Amino acid sequence: MRKALLILIACIALSGISVAQEIIRSNTSTTRRNNNSNAPNNPLYDPENPNNPDSAMNNQPEGIVFDDDAIPDSVLRSRVFSFERCLRDVKIRHLEHPNLLPTGLHCNDPLSSVEQTPYASLGALGQIHLPLTFNPELSTLTFAPDPLSYYRYKQHPFRLFQTQTPYTLLGYGSSLDKDYQIHIIHTQNIRPRWNVAMLYDLISRDGLYTNSGLTAHYLDLSTNYYSKDARYQMQATFTLNSIRQGENGGVVNDTTCWDYSRESGVPVNMYSAQNRWHDIELNIHQSYNTVRQFDRIREYEITIADSTSDSTQKPKTKTISDTTHAPKPLAFNTGVFALDLSYKRQRRNFYDNQAKSWFYNYGVVDSTLFFDSTAHHQLAAELYWTNDAYMQHRWANPVVITGGIRPQIDIVRFANPENKISELNVSPFASARLHIGKFLLVANAEETNGPRRLGDYKLDGTLSLDFGSSKLQISALSEAQSPNIIYYHNKGVYNWDITSYNKIKLQRIAAEYTYHEPDTQSFRRSGIESFKINLSSSLLSDNIWFDSKMRPTQGNASALILNADIYGHIRMGWLHLRTHQIIQHSSNNDVVRVPLFASKNSLYADFNLFRNALRAQVGVDLRYHTKFYCDAWNPVLGAFYRQDNVEVGNYFIADLWLTLQVKRATIYLRASHLNAPIEQLAGLKRNYFSLPHYPYENFTLYWGLIWRFFD
Repeated sequence: MRKALLILIACIALSGISVAQEIIRSNTSTTRRNNNSNAPNNPLYDPENPNNPDSAMNNQPEGIVFDDDAIPDSVLRSRVFSFERCLRDVKIRHLEHPNLLPTGLHCNDPLSSVEQTPYASLGALGQIHLPLTFNPELSTLTFAPDPLSYYRYKQHPFRLFQTQTPYTLLGYGSSLDKDYQIHIIHTQNIRPRWNVAMLYDLISRDGLYTNSGLTAHYLDLSTNYYSKDARYQMQATFTLNSIRQGENGGVVNDTTCWDYSRESGVPVNMYSAQNRWHDIELNIHQSYNTVRQFDRIREYEITIADSTSDSTQKPKTKTISDTTHAPKPLAFNTGVFALDLSYKRQRRNFYDNQAKSWFYNYGVVDSTLFFDSTAHHQLAAELYWTNDAYMQHRWANPVVITGGIRPQIDIVRFANPENKISELNVSPFASARLHIGKFLLVANAEETNGPRRLGDYKLDGTLSLDFGSSKLQISALSEAQSPNIIYYHNKGVYNWDITSYNKIKLQRIAAEYTYHEPDTQSFRRSGIESFKINLSSSLLSDNIWFDSKMRPTQGNASALILNADIYGHIRMGWLHLRTHQIIQHSSNNDVVRVPLFASKNSLYADFNLFRNALRAQVGVDLRYHTKFYCDAWNPVLGAFYRQDNVEVGNYFIADLWLTLQVKRATIYLRASHLNAPIEQLAGLKRNYFSLPHYPYENFTLYWGLIWRFFD
């Protein structure tokens, strides 16, 4: 399969030569003067108030767009655009407006929203969490499986902006259980085409159970700039995460914990332990386009002086054309050169002055005071070239080739400064894309060379057929990756020094069909608004995990994982149903453990009141997954481990919520775990656990306010 995909990349490049000239489009486009030229295709477009900033205008703009083809505009057309910094991307694309109409749990805990992957957690907002679905992206794990990946990275992707006017979002939330949230976004263009932005999140909670409090700070700073001719582009992001998690190790007894009148009185395994994560990440992207972008055709008038004419007569004028023609778009060109630099530091400190828990039984602790520290430093650079040189809205290159190299230095430091591990890896990579009409074929290849990761590789290919409102995609993946560094060495309570492992190998094939109803003026009619189904089959070999004795174990067996992921959004007038169903099966539970079925559902009403001055959404969210032997959390190790004693699942979690939007302000109210007090009143036995030894928290109320400013 590896050789086949390499041959596929070469075939795409060769085949593009014969088809490129047939599908080159004109390099001219119509003049765009209207700031809302995409508005008729937007379901939120209000023809009586087209400049309303509270509407998500220009929902699908076409990259950087200019008011006049001859003279590049200084700013983007609409007020506020946001877009993610994509890997090895030299264009500003996929622009979209910030979400002005959040629904359901988006306002409080996005981790539980329907669109997100199902997770099991320590039971509360912002805490440790574990995905309940099989994750095939082995190569994304750079150091160790991250127990806080969603809040640190997935909720905070590298978000960039371009604005015509400053944009600010202020959010505050609280609850009956002393939970606090602050959310701030501010972005503005300090110069034409030069934007700066700040995102800040705070999650603070005391916790219901002893020593279960959390304080988390997430700060993202970003800037991006593109030159007037759009040939030079710079993007930079800085991320700082500081998280303090109280670690109680779960309840001592899973049965008797329900006999106490207050959660704070329930005996726990650890009373003074803490985990602290401090992460810093800096990314700088620069690219220069060697291909000229624009035809510049400019007409201007000059005054002709005539000394013999009467001074009372109007001066004579003459129109002069100054024309500079850019070369015709070519599929194969001198392209774009780019350099990406990144530095990451992930550090975890663990502290416990009463180290008497059973978690230490497998390690050696000389006293009741224990401190552990592990830091991972990563410095990487990517130098690459691509022939994808033309602005997307002017001409889409049918044959795109990208190639480059990535040197990377990894250094791991432990509490003892003498214990240090360092390694250098070099990874060449290449990709090819062929786009003909509705047909899109993409292939990627990457191989790593280094002392530990010698021979690591990743090959993947995707075939897509785009029919407008629907899309069919077939993909294949083959990769072999060395385990993360943490599985080789540990200098804390659990000491090990393992010289070698087999590579973790994954083969995967998947098919996905998506449908999105076109945005039209009649957007309130009933029917299916969106639908997605993904079917995949994965073969995983030589997987690695922490066993019940808290040591890394690599199974020599293989497991076949079958997965069906279905998402749908159905409208029935003002009634909406969003549903996310996951069915998965592992042929070997020792290799991969996942629940057979997981479900997320949101049923809500969306309507306007008081002559459309108030938009209201009220609904109920329901989450469920079947029972299985879920991995358990070890605070000392800072990782999940396998256990065969406790099953979790087969329990419904119901949340009732309400959002009210008045112009730019959104007020939300969430009744969390609504079924808990009903079960207690009915005299039912309580036995709901999110993770082994970590119960779901009982019913509570969350509320908050989000306010947006466009000036």
